[in-house]
Amino acid sequence: MQTTSEPEISPDTVVRALSARFPRWTIWWGKATSHYWGLSRRRDGVLVYVEAHSAREFMQRAREIDSHHP
Repeated sequence: MQTTSEPEISPDTVVRALSARFPRWTIWWGKATSHYWGLSRRRDGVLVYVEAHSAREFMQRAREIDSHHP
């Protein structure tokens, strides 16, 4: 029986896609942690960050932060 699987998308490709979607964020993949990380400076100068296990989790958390802290 042959099984098919979807090709894995490289973290670099995911980071580029996330960066395009969230231009106010600096986003990277932590090779040691296998997590996505992001940092953004709010208008009041405060730095906020996200650490997420997946791109989906990163998007959810970044959207939540952006909606509460423009």
